[in-house]
Amino acid sequence: MPRFVQPRNHEAGTIKESLNPNWNTLPVGDTSNPQGETLSVAATLKSIVKRLPIIKEIVSERDELRRHYGFVPPGHFYSPVPSLKEIRRDEAKIFENIPHHIPGIELHESEQLKLLEELCQYYESMPFQLHQGEGLRYYFENTAYSYSDAILLHCMIRYLKPGRIIEIGSGFSSCVTLDTNELFFDSSIKTTFIEPYPDLLLSLIKEKDKNKIKIIPQRLQDVSLHLFEELEVNDILFIDSTHVSKINSDVNRIFFEILPALSSGIYIQFHDVFFPFEYSKAWIYEGRAWNEAYMLRSFLQYSSKFSVVLMNTFIRQFHESFFLEKMPLCLKDPGGSIWIRKW
Repeated sequence: MPRFVQPRNHEAGTIKESLNPNWNTLPVGDTSNPQGETLSVAATLKSIVKRLPIIKEIVSERDELRRHYGFVPPGHFYSPVPSLKEIRRDEAKIFENIPHHIPGIELHESEQLKLLEELCQYYESMPFQLHQGEGLRYYFENTAYSYSDAILLHCMIRYLKPGRIIEIGSGFSSCVTLDTNELFFDSSIKTTFIEPYPDLLLSLIKEKDKNKIKIIPQRLQDVSLHLFEELEVNDILFIDSTHVSKINSDVNRIFFEILPALSSGIYIQFHDVFFPFEYSKAWIYEGRAWNEAYMLRSFLQYSSKFSVVLMNTFIRQFHESFFLEKMPLCLKDPGGSIWIRKW
């Protein structure tokens, strides 16, 4: 006999029960058709439709809803999309009282501050301006990769002096990489950009870049692992993914295959990760159901091969005075990036 679970109320569960009766009694166990019904439920429903053709339209509409929403609607406790009603109820617990420490993760607070002291020397000679300057690709006043994230990427490239940089996801961050490479390394750093939708990147780079850089216009899932195995000590893997772990996603490929394949001494930057590994309230309420930050938090809690190097939102939360005194532009847009290193 299948077990039936009575779900809680959920914000997205406003579909009439008559259109989808099984959303209120969801079978847990073996199913036999694409709608996830047990044999007995499917057979009974089919028999009723034959005897009462008037409900055929209702059942067809229900099946269409299932094809659109899947197994359960958004907000259901079986759905990866959260219930906004539950989030509002627990809002204070989720978004307030930010902890100084994360269980299982060594944030290396003093080491982060020492690294920032080192990076200050590069901050002073940073070439970027609010708006696009002559000969530059990057400028601060953009909505994708601004101020703090860009400043620290620029400084980290100059500090690490990598031989290779691979970007997963591209755009304004790529402009930071290319400008820094051109101005301070005579374009000697080998740069690769994995971007299935490269139109933005192509619109931002210079014509001469097209012969110097490598653009892979493919999904990360289709890119050879060998590319990442070529990275060496102090090289950089920049990650700005879809931010969603799901079946066959780029995020799964990153955690399950790419990170384990990296050699020791490589630095990895994840974009759109905020302390304390939670997404902003505004993003949640606008419907972003991203979960990469939760994957990364769990990964770091139980990994001895990777350690936190720098997290700009952590520093801003607990050492804002440092940015105010020595890197004030970082406060114009705090960004959301974390740098880790493989040992």
